[in-house]
Amino acid sequence: MNPYNLSSAAPPAFRTGALAGCATYKGAAGWAAVALAAFLLAAGILLTGALYWPGADAVRILAAMFLGPLGLTLSAVALSYQSGRLSAPEVRLTAAAAASAWGLAAAAGASWSAGFASADAGVPLTWFEAAAVPLLALALIAGTAALIPTVNTVWSPHRSQASRTARSLLLAPPAALALFLMFMAGFLFTPFAAAGLLFVALRAGNTEGSRNRSPLENRPRDPRPGDSQAMEPATGFPESRSVWTAVAVLAGGTLLMGVLCIVFALSGSAWSGLAADSTAAMNLGLAAGALNAVPLTVAGGLILYPRFGGVIRWTVLLMAGAFLCEAGSQFAGAGHPWQWPLTLSGAVLLGFGLALPAARLIPGPRLVRIGGTVGAGFAGAAVGVIIVAGAGFIAPLVSAGLLVWCFLPQGRQPAALQPA
Repeated sequence: MNPYNLSSAAPPAFRTGALAGCATYKGAAGWAAVALAAFLLAAGILLTGALYWPGADAVRILAAMFLGPLGLTLSAVALSYQSGRLSAPEVRLTAAAAASAWGLAAAAGASWSAGFASADAGVPLTWFEAAAVPLLALALIAGTAALIPTVNTVWSPHRSQASRTARSLLLAPPAALALFLMFMAGFLFTPFAAAGLLFVALRAGNTEGSRNRSPLENRPRDPRPGDSQAMEPATGFPESRSVWTAVAVLAGGTLLMGVLCIVFALSGSAWSGLAADSTAAMNLGLAAGALNAVPLTVAGGLILYPRFGGVIRWTVLLMAGAFLCEAGSQFAGAGHPWQWPLTLSGAVLLGFGLALPAARLIPGPRLVRIGGTVGAGFAGAAVGVIIVAGAGFIAPLVSAGLLVWCFLPQGRQPAALQPA
């Protein structure tokens, strides 16, 4: 039975093969359930004494770095296919590249774990134990290939193919690295992401019922010249000269302050009377650096507002709150009972701030999007821990990139209405 109810004129790739049985709402729910079970197994091994059982670490790596992430990826890909955002060839490419990427990432994790144990015991490393970095590099290459079809959907179809490809090649590698870091460090949050995606898949399946229709029929129609409903702000922003000036000033100011914060964090102990020791200097420098990230967040909001709309205001508020939490954590100092809770609070706020703009990409009714956003927010908190903790060092790099962008021809060009 044809799950998509395609006519005989449809390409065979849409009617046959494993894709027809897996890229459905039921398939998405099944993969999300696999991911949830794998992540819960990995978290249970880490949080209990089972980690010291023979072979338990290998099982944990397999569950946390291969089965769980792959299940989550395939679930998201199936939902994207059903919503019409990815074609059948793009789904196959993404699935194949993702399986390779997560397999290599799991191998890199196993290599690092084995190498760490051998180094701790003073035993020479084997070739596999020394191959963690090359394996991770290969995983990033495969992950980049897996993300390119999805990243391509972000850009306006009216841009040239060369422009969209170049932008995707710039965005996909750091996105792949962020995902690898998230799954390596966020073992306590990944079950929430899997549960959120499972809820989305089940809800969408019940609401849509797959409708026995081809995803091609659900694709948004191509805009036509003169269609007033297909007009939206272009992505060449900011939209006014005053906004561009404000962004440039904020980027330049936060770059200067960020460099000063780093210098103090690394050498403040030598500055008479300002820090008791190197630990106190690092805490004060990171606290000031986190505060410095707040105006940088505002600058980013000014840039993204024309593209995403009012939701960016909430993103800016949540991210600013995250950096204020981290500043409080660093001001409290090393060993203070409030340091880690404040950092975790900042990570959660940042995760939700990052998830909000992506909520509109989740298919289904509003309740489904809310559930998916909640899951994405908790998953993003895993990356948020790294970002808020290192905000003092990361913010100047972002400021420098933003300042360079402001003086590029596209950065100085105000937004204009053009077909979406």
